[in-house]
Amino acid sequence: MFKKTLLASSMVLAISGCTVTPEAISLDNVSETVRADMTLFVQEQDQVQGNIGLEDAIARAVRNNRDKKLKALESAMEQGQIDLVQHEMLPSLAASAGYSERSNYAASASVEFQDGRPDPLGASPSYSISQDKQRSTYDLALSWNVLDFGLSYVRAKQHADRYLIAKERERKVTHNITQDVRGAYWRAVSAERLLQKIGPLIEQASAALDDSRQVELLQLRSPMEALYYQRELLDVLRSLQSLKQDLSNAKTELAGLMGLKPGTVFELADVGEPDFGVPELTVELATMEELALNQRPELVETYYQKRISAADTRAAILKMLPGISLNAGAYYDNSDYLLNQDWTSLGAQVSWNLFDVFKVGAERRLAKTREALAEEQRLASSMAVLTQVHLARIRYNESRQSFDLADRYLQVASRISEQTVNAARMKRTSELDLIRESLNTLLAELRRDVAYADLQNSYGRVFVTMGMDLLPEDYAASSVDELADTIAARFDRWQRGDLVEPEAVASSAADNVDKEQAQASSTASASAGDMS
Repeated sequence: MFKKTLLASSMVLAISGCTVTPEAISLDNVSETVRADMTLFVQEQDQVQGNIGLEDAIARAVRNNRDKKLKALESAMEQGQIDLVQHEMLPSLAASAGYSERSNYAASASVEFQDGRPDPLGASPSYSISQDKQRSTYDLALSWNVLDFGLSYVRAKQHADRYLIAKERERKVTHNITQDVRGAYWRAVSAERLLQKIGPLIEQASAALDDSRQVELLQLRSPMEALYYQRELLDVLRSLQSLKQDLSNAKTELAGLMGLKPGTVFELADVGEPDFGVPELTVELATMEELALNQRPELVETYYQKRISAADTRAAILKMLPGISLNAGAYYDNSDYLLNQDWTSLGAQVSWNLFDVFKVGAERRLAKTREALAEEQRLASSMAVLTQVHLARIRYNESRQSFDLADRYLQVASRISEQTVNAARMKRTSELDLIRESLNTLLAELRRDVAYADLQNSYGRVFVTMGMDLLPEDYAASSVDELADTIAARFDRWQRGDLVEPEAVASSAADNVDKEQAQASSTASASAGDMS
């Protein structure tokens, strides 16, 4: 009866423990998380003091941008994976303790075994015991698989390469953020300048529209002439409103890239006195190609991927080798029936799957295919990078010509507007013509600003395609002002054509990759040396 009750109770507890009830997140928890997030956004962003220039905007973006922080955390996770794999190279040291109790003794009888059969158990067998009803055991066992150590070492080297790949991807994100901020900054500058001029022009057009309606009501002009006049004014207002809507989002987009909370008030340095100087590109095309092939994060990543593929081949070969396990342990059993209650043991075991011999040929062919694939990916990436370098230079030249054309167009439109203003003062032209020419001048100024933003964007893209790092390696420890000064100094040096060439230009790209790898995998190599 007791056993049935115990079994039924155990089943009820097991069934109730496996029952899962969906539990929705409460609104209070969501609200608390939202409040914490809003507080975090305010605390993390650097305080805005004074006007923000292009260098300041880039410095704030690389420090506060959420995508940049996400990539930095991914790099930290890869570094953590290296530490974990290093621990896998250590032997397994297991400590265990146990206690057992029986309701009665484990008594047993023995009989003779003759001619392949045991003798029958007698009517009054003699029982014996060799174990207490209560037992306590303790042991400390060390085991080490030599093959697993070799595989763990190879995996550690692979994770070291993946960590360096994550750092290269972090570099790529930094390059993209820098490029995005450059374009967004000049769009925001253009928007700030033009929005100040759109408002008065909208008011002027609205006033002229009201006057035209009064003229229509008083029948001072023919109805069709008044309606045509109003339609043209409404077209102007619609164009101005659409232009205002397009420009209103530019500053908010820039604030998002800089990691500023939406609604943060800040001023841009180039709004009051914009400098439309044309940036000069003094770098030779051959130099651009060489720098790009040595520095682009995508290409450096292919070298690491190639080494990871080679390590996969070594790991596959290691798996086909015999496995050697070494064991050692100390044990204790408090049974009174044991002569030696504590003892130690040593052992070794070799195991080998003989069918792995048939996999050698397939593994070799797969290894060659894997390495050929990695090499082809590297060549394809190199060709794509070279294409991007040429396209970036072509786009820079084209955008420079477009800016020159837009600037000359603005000059002509401004002179036409001046002539229209003078004619309006002398009552030789209508107010509609004056408003229309003001709109044309405003649109010409917008096209000039857009062309200049595109010129700046294409100029910055030239250096991005070369893989030039705008920030120092230890930029995280610098303040916004220090970073802005560093960025401004590098901008000036690059424009003069003074490009600091890395060691990779003087040596082969593969040797440079090996040098970068040495520091990231030094800890793994040291651990492997200690184990040896």
